[in-house]
Amino acid sequence: MEKRAYAFVFAGFFITDKDPQEVFNENLTAEDMEEIERLVKEKLFKPGVEVALAPSIVPPHQANELLQEFGNVIFGRGEPDA
Repeated sequence: MEKRAYAFVFAGFFITDKDPQEVFNENLTAEDMEEIERLVKEKLFKPGVEVALAPSIVPPHQANELLQEFGNVIFGRGEPDA
């Protein structure tokens, strides 16, 4: 079977009193990203799957519903809609 690429998303949020651009580690190296990719590959997927990550910030107005649902689950206000 031919290998194909599929997009996947980690949904989450961070809480801070600073601007989003101020909280990310600016010293992230290529080796750090390789280590993060390795961990995701080993822990999330079965063997034989390759992983490539591209971290980014999604503006809350574009992901507001997801963030609210995720927050409800994390802070114990209910289960996500099925």
